[in-house]
Amino acid sequence: MKGLSAKARVALGLVGLTSSVVLLAAMLELVPDRIGAVRDGRAALAEVLASSSAGWLDSDDLRQADQTLRLAVERSDDLLSAAMRRNDGQVLLHVGEHEGRWQHLTGVHSTDSQIRVPVLSGERRWGELELRFRPLAGSGAAAVLGHPLVLLTGFVAVACFFAFYFYLSKALAQLDPSKAVPGRVRSALDTMAEGLLVIDRGGRIVLANRAFATMVGLDTDRLVGQQPASLAFEGAHGPGDAAPRFPWIRALESGAEEYGVPMRLRDAGGARRALMVNCSPVMGASGRPGGVLVSFDDVTELEARGEELREAKDEADQANRAKSEFLANMSHEIRTPMNAILGFTEVLRRGYQKDDGESRKYLNTIHSSGTHLLDLINDILDLSKVESGHLEVEQIPVAPHRVIREVVKVLGVKAREKGVELEFRAEGPLPETVLSDPARLRQIVTNLVGNAIKFTEQGSVGVTARLDRSGGEPALEIAVRDSGIGIAPDKLDTVFEAFAQADTSVTRRFGGTGLGLPISRRFARAMGGDITVASVPGEGSTFTVRLGTGPLDGVSLLTPAEIAGSEDAVAEAGTRTWSFAPARVLVVDDAPENRALLAVVLNGTGLELTQAENGQEALDRATETVFDIVLMDMQMPVMDGYTATRRLRERGFEAPVLALTAHAMKGYEQECRAAGCDDFVTKPIDIDVLMEALARWLPEQARAGQAPEGTAAGVRPAADRMTDASTMAEPARKAGPAPVDAAAMAEPAPAQTAAAAPLVSALAHNPRMRPIVAMFAERLAASVADMREDCARGDLESLAEHAHWLKGSAGTVGFTAFTDPARALEDHARAGDGPGAAAALTVVEALAARVQVEGDEDGSAPDTRPPAPQVAEPAGPPVVSALAGDPRMHPIIRMFVERLVDRLASVDGAQDLDALADMGHWLRGSAGTVGYGDFTGPARDLEVRARAGDAEGASRALAALRALASRVEPPPLPAHAGAD
Repeated sequence: MKGLSAKARVALGLVGLTSSVVLLAAMLELVPDRIGAVRDGRAALAEVLASSSAGWLDSDDLRQADQTLRLAVERSDDLLSAAMRRNDGQVLLHVGEHEGRWQHLTGVHSTDSQIRVPVLSGERRWGELELRFRPLAGSGAAAVLGHPLVLLTGFVAVACFFAFYFYLSKALAQLDPSKAVPGRVRSALDTMAEGLLVIDRGGRIVLANRAFATMVGLDTDRLVGQQPASLAFEGAHGPGDAAPRFPWIRALESGAEEYGVPMRLRDAGGARRALMVNCSPVMGASGRPGGVLVSFDDVTELEARGEELREAKDEADQANRAKSEFLANMSHEIRTPMNAILGFTEVLRRGYQKDDGESRKYLNTIHSSGTHLLDLINDILDLSKVESGHLEVEQIPVAPHRVIREVVKVLGVKAREKGVELEFRAEGPLPETVLSDPARLRQIVTNLVGNAIKFTEQGSVGVTARLDRSGGEPALEIAVRDSGIGIAPDKLDTVFEAFAQADTSVTRRFGGTGLGLPISRRFARAMGGDITVASVPGEGSTFTVRLGTGPLDGVSLLTPAEIAGSEDAVAEAGTRTWSFAPARVLVVDDAPENRALLAVVLNGTGLELTQAENGQEALDRATETVFDIVLMDMQMPVMDGYTATRRLRERGFEAPVLALTAHAMKGYEQECRAAGCDDFVTKPIDIDVLMEALARWLPEQARAGQAPEGTAAGVRPAADRMTDASTMAEPARKAGPAPVDAAAMAEPAPAQTAAAAPLVSALAHNPRMRPIVAMFAERLAASVADMREDCARGDLESLAEHAHWLKGSAGTVGFTAFTDPARALEDHARAGDGPGAAAALTVVEALAARVQVEGDEDGSAPDTRPPAPQVAEPAGPPVVSALAGDPRMHPIIRMFVERLVDRLASVDGAQDLDALADMGHWLRGSAGTVGYGDFTGPARDLEVRARAGDAEGASRALAALRALASRVEPPPLPAHAGAD
């Protein structure tokens, strides 16, 4: 019964009642008994035949009796056979197969199918008449089912079920099921903003709320009883799309919810509405859906914005692709100067005592190269600030012509290297000062001029400035014109999109991140101006910056002649020496190299330094000694700088704490100050910035002045820093004493000679670096012992960590011979290769045994390079390092030359293209770092051809490098070093 509907159950109940009434009527004999009537008829026939037969026996005429019986059998279908049997059991006559059908009865006179009637002869019983009839009913279940009363009851039951079911369907259809819903429920449903229907299992509406009625323009009463299909539903895509199978029908059939089905409905006013249909079946007591609740969300307005959303998605996809290209470009931009940056950092750690003009120029070149990577990061940070609305611009007096001349002066070096003419001129009088942001103005002009130089292979780049008074407010217009490749008309807007250039082929050809122009335009707009571009492909482009000048009342106007004759604005800043009143400084950093660097920088400034390698050690030092200032690294093991600073403040430590951190993103400074730090200096450390920070917090004012010979030199102010490593000063070539022998490049020195020679740091010639070298050597001995112990224990993870330290630190202090063996040791250990790690450790131990910290008696380290055999003078001019004028760079340059000889000797033609590509990549970065810029182009050519699989081209590039290397002149050895 559970699977039946309520209507079917009601119909079955009525059928049961009707059947019971029929059976009761039968019991009361109100229903005619057909079987009883037949039975009575058979008995009467038997009595008649028996009487007739008795008469024929009295007349002794059995022939007549036989005819009578035959006639009876033939005329009655139910009478199968008949016979006359005497008392002695002898059958005198029979009709039909009586003996085969007759069953002798014992103790039973007659049955429904066999009737025995006695036959009398006079007063005496002669025998009996036997009649065999067809059975009135079958046997077993068939007899029961075939009973007339059963058949009658079944017929009445079936007929009444269909009659009642049909009648109930019609009767219920005339009722109003909505009346069963309480009024308060209807009122609540009418307050809903979404259309709502309740549909019964037959698909008819039994309830509609006011929102749906308003949507279709019909009264709720008119909707009740209708089929939803009678309304003007359409498919999700409009008139051409037929309405799908209705979701409420699917919900009724499956018993599952239907959510988010898009449909359309044309309302009474003819307007097409977009609907989102949700259907929830209402389960009945039988577990089957008895109806469905359907809600209609009108999303017509949202769909109207669908095109807008699709366009936004397309733009997002395009931006994602552009960012992917940007990441690829940025990776290239970072990899290119990375080797130079690492090398320049080493020089910065020990180059403060130079004071002549060449040294200052050299320091400026190093600084511009070292900050190239930071410039890329700053570009991204600037773009992020603009997009997040956090960019802040200043409005202070600034001399625009001076800013432009500074940029032109700095980028003029790059222009001259490409053979491109770069000039600046004023078109009419210019204000001496305007109200603007000098840093942003400088960056805008730098980006535009740098781009113009980059995309101009030959010709000129012109920068012009003029004062425009045509509008309501005066404005400064700066135009940058070039004769470069130009920009296609359909790409003019693309160049101002972040992470994109006009064409990806431009990126492959000229490089760059595609951030300069977007950032410049956003800066200009943040300053109340804009940047526009006009271009003709193949002829050049003109970028025009228009910025407000602010009020010019009382501001002098400079003529073009006065501007052209003004003093050059790009003058190198004088070096400074810093001197402080006696004070104790606690330097906290987990990297010994960083602590040593700060010790070198602050030595001789009047400060007394104490070092700690983690926050816990800093707390212990601060408990034992009173310090005037703390330089606190923020990321350290054991205890970081944030925790250490908070603990110091909790203990009542009141001296200033300066945070030293590599985190430069917005928010980290506030985090450091929240921990208790008083100031914030980012890494890599700018010496002037650090000194100025110390001057703000130490008891007395720092004294700045020109650096005497032998004291630490400063760096150029931030405003004068070059933004591209390619703007290095032109090298002053100096001839060395003897060229490198070509044969020496072809054959490496004998192994036994190298093994017997002491291993001296390339920095051993610098007296101020010797303590750092000695500290490394002391740690090296302990680390090698730990590595041997790790290898014996099988602790390859610890062994890999020691090897990783050695790989990075050895080169930092001038022991580059450890780099490759340490790398091999780390690789074997991390790969779980115990035997390989043991073999690599043996090489490291052999090198460690050769380390010599002290040099000759005068303090300089001996040159252990084997003498080169004499060969013929190579053809062509000598190749001299641009840094050969700095004696302190000589050991590094000689070390590079030796490694160049080894690497050229290790490759054989173009057989191993991977090895050639690696060598070209190394040489492209390292040669320029030590001043051999002549190798950059050929090395790049070798790398490109090798990676492209061009064996013939790689062979030619390798030959060109060998010819160039044969002309290399290393710096001269110290006078004492040449003697045996």
